[in-house]
Amino acid sequence: MAKILFLQNMDYEFVGPMYLSSMLKEQGHECALEIGHTLKDFTTAISDFTPDIVGFSIMSGSHDWARKMAGEVKSEFGIANVFGGAHPTFFPDFVREENVDCVVRGEGEESLLAMMDAIDNGESFDEIPNLSFMKDGSPVHNPLRNLAKRLDDYPFPDRTLYSTLDKSQKRIVRNVITSRGCPFHCSFCFEDAMRELYDGKGKYVRIREIDEVIEECIALKNSTPVEVIYFADDVFGMKRKWLYDFLEEYKKKVNLPFICLVRADLVVSDRAYAFKLAEAGCKSVFFGVESGNEDLRNQVLKKQLNDDQIIEAAKLLHEAGITFRTYNILGLPDETLEDAFSTVELNIKIKADYPWCSIFSPFPGTELADYARAKGYLSPTFSVEELDKSFFLSSQLKLKDIRKMQNLQKFFQTAVLWPWTFPLIKQLIKVPPNIAFRAWFGLIYFYVYIRSEHRSFWETLRFAASNYKHVLAKE
Repeated sequence: MAKILFLQNMDYEFVGPMYLSSMLKEQGHECALEIGHTLKDFTTAISDFTPDIVGFSIMSGSHDWARKMAGEVKSEFGIANVFGGAHPTFFPDFVREENVDCVVRGEGEESLLAMMDAIDNGESFDEIPNLSFMKDGSPVHNPLRNLAKRLDDYPFPDRTLYSTLDKSQKRIVRNVITSRGCPFHCSFCFEDAMRELYDGKGKYVRIREIDEVIEECIALKNSTPVEVIYFADDVFGMKRKWLYDFLEEYKKKVNLPFICLVRADLVVSDRAYAFKLAEAGCKSVFFGVESGNEDLRNQVLKKQLNDDQIIEAAKLLHEAGITFRTYNILGLPDETLEDAFSTVELNIKIKADYPWCSIFSPFPGTELADYARAKGYLSPTFSVEELDKSFFLSSQLKLKDIRKMQNLQKFFQTAVLWPWTFPLIKQLIKVPPNIAFRAWFGLIYFYVYIRSEHRSFWETLRFAASNYKHVLAKE
């Protein structure tokens, strides 16, 4: 049977490749994954495993490294490659790039399986849905197949795929998804673009059967040293009846602490919501605030979430004994420095346990990037290649006081966790951006990350040492 070796440059367990691997292995193909940064890091794995093809699951930002690595592997070993993930899905002409052989767009389990079957049988890829490739000097983008109606028709993710991480990490927090898709329409998110890609090809938001999720959690508990489960859905428990039924079964049969992503309006939709989460073992939740300016949050970001809902959700979570992380963005289109200050102030008001803040990244193809371009905040020729490798670095938008907002992002967590520092920070952000600000941000981010995700100190330190270089890399 055919062999695929996934190459990755982050010391992190992603659910996507694990689902792909389980699908392929169930049909007799062989899969492995190696983590590294240079060709030397992968040489032994390639020589020992002898893959027919190497795979990269990539987001915008990591695509440049992956493309270069694919070229080095091809030059040294003569092995073809395939790319999947968000970047090639939204930018399928990535297949035009040198050393890129083909890409799989959208949900890739069945299409990658078809590719591996074709390799095994010596057949062409030409008719495989979701596939993009070059033919006679032009890109060919095959139509997307219909979405799977039942997520539980897929086997559980292959937890052995990331065994390479076991050499250095205990991995006490493990990811599980109970759904795919998001019903909301935030302008800064890729979900609307994905929904449009799959228009007419099946129900976009799909939720798994409770019994199947419970069975996966029990298997995970029995086969790994997991201590906390992270339900990594875009929004966990979108249907209240499903959620309450699930929580009852989870407490009874799994009984592990868990963390998840919610929305403030869901928390306040039923006063019992937060308390039922807590009773089932929820230790922390994450939810988006995005901006402290309600008009900006709802008219520009289309979050459809008012201040009262955020404040009440925080109150209920505190009462239930659940800590929470808030997601925030600075440097948004139309944002002023006072708006940015209001985002800090709202987080202080709700006593966010684990504030998190990025600088707005105008991902091409999202509604908000189009809005920024139309308002003149972004160059008409701006492309994905100009995005920073991290959304913690700097802004591409032309805004008044954008330099101060970039600096404020570096001190956002400090200001929220220790409000007495905020007046000082308002003065400090007038200084030009510098490596000392980034270093301070890295230190506090590390502290908040450990606490919010219940991860071990040494595991997080190794992860940070391997991946944090991007934060300090750019002056």
